[in-house]
Amino acid sequence: MRKSFFTICLALIGALTINAESFSGNIVLVRNGQTYNSDVTVTVTAQDNGLNTMELQVPLFGTMRMNDVPAANADGITVYSAVRDVATNFGTMRTTLFARTVNGMMAADVAIPAQNTTMWFNTVGNHFQLPNSDMEAWTASNGEPDRWHGFKTAGGAYASTSAGLVKLEQSNDVRSGATGHSAVMTANSAFGIVANGTMTNGRLMAGSMFATDTKNHAEMDKANGTDDFYMPLYAKPDKFNVWLKYTQGTTNANNKANVSVKTFDGSYYQEPDPDVTYTNLSGGTVGGQDVAPCDWTLFSFPFDYDSYAANGAETKAIFVDFATNVTPGTGSANDSLYVDDMELVYLGAMTDLRYQGQTIAGWNPAVTTYSIEVAGAPSLDDFTATIEGVSAVLTKSMEQNADGSYRIAISVVSADLQNASCYVINATVPTVKKGDVNNDGEVSISDVTTLIDYLLSGNIEDINPQAADVDGNNDISISDVTALIDMLLGSN
Repeated sequence: MRKSFFTICLALIGALTINAESFSGNIVLVRNGQTYNSDVTVTVTAQDNGLNTMELQVPLFGTMRMNDVPAANADGITVYSAVRDVATNFGTMRTTLFARTVNGMMAADVAIPAQNTTMWFNTVGNHFQLPNSDMEAWTASNGEPDRWHGFKTAGGAYASTSAGLVKLEQSNDVRSGATGHSAVMTANSAFGIVANGTMTNGRLMAGSMFATDTKNHAEMDKANGTDDFYMPLYAKPDKFNVWLKYTQGTTNANNKANVSVKTFDGSYYQEPDPDVTYTNLSGGTVGGQDVAPCDWTLFSFPFDYDSYAANGAETKAIFVDFATNVTPGTGSANDSLYVDDMELVYLGAMTDLRYQGQTIAGWNPAVTTYSIEVAGAPSLDDFTATIEGVSAVLTKSMEQNADGSYRIAISVVSADLQNASCYVINATVPTVKKGDVNNDGEVSISDVTTLIDYLLSGNIEDINPQAADVDGNNDISISDVTALIDMLLGSN
């Protein structure tokens, strides 16, 4: 689920200069517990100073314009974040913005604490999801779910025979708490041969009267020239979630339904094809080939990419196939597999946050703001994090405040922009009193003695180096002794 942001999250990794860009989508505004929805357009315009202006029309609040918004880019995801005073219909309000964009899409959080208001803007929609994943859209001409296929749209010499034998239908049988429809595929038997119920987002081919012949298969290939049998993928998901119900026509504990999900480079792929090793695969789900009879159950299958890494294949498409039995031609007539509410899950979370190799004191993923004390100006290299999400993006930024303290922002964003976490570390540097070489809080003749002892011994542990550099030339030498003595004489 998406996380809202109520904390400052400034992410600046070099200034990005862009022309004006508009994002049209829906904004959900919650104020004092009341919800408002509106279609709005967010416009991002580059300023001459390398920062950006963001403007949008907001229900109740009118035109909101935030200037000097920094941008950061990592792995194709751009992050905009700022806290500014913004003019609204309710007067000037302190406003927090956290927006992220990818491939012309935006998701953004806006918070106005003084008005007890939060907003969520989104143009991503189902771009990173499987089309018609809820099985609610059905094609009248063939009676199959849009973008999903059974034997009525199959190719091959036996396509027409299979279309009349194996069913893929709309069902009113849905899980508890849900409404609408599901898809159900049902096996049939003819002359003692079982034809398994099947549904795929590719295309079924019925090329043989023998169930085990690989001329009977599901395939996907971008080169076939039609998007109806091809499903592009824009990032690597971490999990495939789906609701399933499986019933058997004849009870047999050895028979299991099958769910197969593969990611690949978009060139030709088919299942089953036991005689071919496909080197264009980039990943696949773990599990799914042993779905026992069950009432409606939510299954969550994690993706495995490591096992396919040697292929070096890009992730450009996703192949999904459901069948009433793992083995073609087995099972029984009237075996039925119901499918509903599929979801590709993209993780974006942080599990550890460290400074100089040590976990930040009090670290808790639910806590977004921390304060630490550092000896000197921190470096972004001092901060490391462990994140979840195979396609998640990590950004780090730092700015110095007027009082000399530092704000370090570290964020992780999922590939689909829907899951994101941002952590702010406020780092302070202890005030250095020039001349207080022995760090006792006073500047006295004992500091002169300590400084001379250091110059003779070279033992840096006995002094405060920043305080010992009295003349400010970034070097500790006899000139600092002279400057310290002059300081003491000038104070008398």
